[in-house]
Amino acid sequence: MKKWKWSGKATGLALLALTLVIVAGCQALGGVDFNQMLKQSIKVSTMEGKQNIEFKLLLADGALDGADEDETELLKWISQINLQLDDIKISDNGRMSAEGKLILNSKSIGFSLKADEKLVELDLEGAKQPFVIHLDGELLSEFTGTELDSQVSGTPADKEALAETGKQIIDIFSGYAIDNLPNPSSLTVDPGQEQVNGETVSGMRVHAELNGKELWSWAKSYVDALLNDEEGLNTMITGVLDTLAEQTDLLGSQAGESIFGSLPEEDEKTTAVEEASAGILELLTELKDEMDQADPEMLAEILSEETYIKTDLFVDTELDIRKSTVEASIVPHFSNPAAADTQNNEELAGVEDELADSPLKGIWIKMSGETWNVNGTVTPAAPVDSDTAISEMDLGNMEGYQLLRQFDNKSVMYDLLRNSAHITRQTVEFNPDYSDNLAIRTPAGVTIIPLRDTASELGATLTKDAATGKITVYDDATQTTVILKVGSNQAVVNGKTLKWAFPATVIQGVTYVSARDLVKALGGELSWQSWYEDNDMLVINREP
Repeated sequence: MKKWKWSGKATGLALLALTLVIVAGCQALGGVDFNQMLKQSIKVSTMEGKQNIEFKLLLADGALDGADEDETELLKWISQINLQLDDIKISDNGRMSAEGKLILNSKSIGFSLKADEKLVELDLEGAKQPFVIHLDGELLSEFTGTELDSQVSGTPADKEALAETGKQIIDIFSGYAIDNLPNPSSLTVDPGQEQVNGETVSGMRVHAELNGKELWSWAKSYVDALLNDEEGLNTMITGVLDTLAEQTDLLGSQAGESIFGSLPEEDEKTTAVEEASAGILELLTELKDEMDQADPEMLAEILSEETYIKTDLFVDTELDIRKSTVEASIVPHFSNPAAADTQNNEELAGVEDELADSPLKGIWIKMSGETWNVNGTVTPAAPVDSDTAISEMDLGNMEGYQLLRQFDNKSVMYDLLRNSAHITRQTVEFNPDYSDNLAIRTPAGVTIIPLRDTASELGATLTKDAATGKITVYDDATQTTVILKVGSNQAVVNGKTLKWAFPATVIQGVTYVSARDLVKALGGELSWQSWYEDNDMLVINREP
């Protein structure tokens, strides 16, 4: 069984990987062994710190010309994002916590995040109750296809042994993956001091950068280095296999299936390693061939002079990264969109054409942070599963308008969800090819629609009184009650009796009612839209 485990340090390691990828692989420079620094950083199990992530969509001139109002409003929110994480605490028992705020187009949403192996708790500014996600819950299990609630059997010592096995595998893999990283073209190291969490720390300032052209050359060099280190690959695979074999009783035979098909017997190990190595080398060779065949002119346009990555690190005397800043920009320049076609690379040419026609000129991202108390004693705040919290199951069953009600109507989140994301917007289509019960145009020219299907799609409830024959529809979104009776064209809407254009009618066991009258009562609009050839479909829209 696979075990789902919340890794509180995942966010920090993702940033770290991007930070270090262009500086690792160098020989020791200025007293800093960059490979050892990366390997050591991966082993960080506890820490405190803070991080800031800025993201911008670089829009082309006139990008919003002709865009509809909804697209323009949403783009305002997402074109400039700033995620601030303060008071980050990560412990080695899978627990983490952080305070922070998300700034969208200068509007700020504060939050508090707490997580452990089984539960994530998120408190959002403006929310009436916290949100929780059960990492061992049924919904997440169905979504991922993994039995999240299956825990590794055995004693605490067994589980600790498995955790140590994971660390050993990372160490083994890093020997092949990290040691083969090539040198960047620009790298400097200077001694100095920095303030980290109010403390003066001595160490080394590291600066590295690559432009677009250099990034491609760096990537090709890395693939070449991996291909040329077959001995290192075999050593890595053998080490992983031996480590998994030591834990066969706890992990089961499926532990090595992704690499070896199944864990081999001792006398089959050499052949299994050779086959796994050959498979990996084949994939790397295919990647190298594709990179070699890439059109230089197209690459020059995509990896323009405005495409770059810059990194500044501050490393203490223990080779722990205490401060980091990564800035990256991707801004393609297209001068000849058809260039790739001349190289018989139609797939890349199509991508280039799409990018050239995009309203986005590029993207820019900057990540910065600092850490302290590295591998020290850290106690994050624990998540709480309160009775009033909104769970992932609750969210899965909510209509948009119900989710909106979870926020104060004067909060930024309420404004974002209602006026930009239009979370309460609902659309019902009676499609001639896909709908079980179609909209019908009567000889009298009145369109009728199935009552239960329509109510269900809009989140309303329908009940029928067998004794009186009355059908009651209650629409929670608009606080509307509609009472009908088959054979009658009278409807009682919120206590007021109205005459509808067509009586409620049963057709092949399905109750139909006047489309226009029902939709009007529930605060919506309807229209006929062309679908395919001579077929039309009836569409209901509303935004309660």
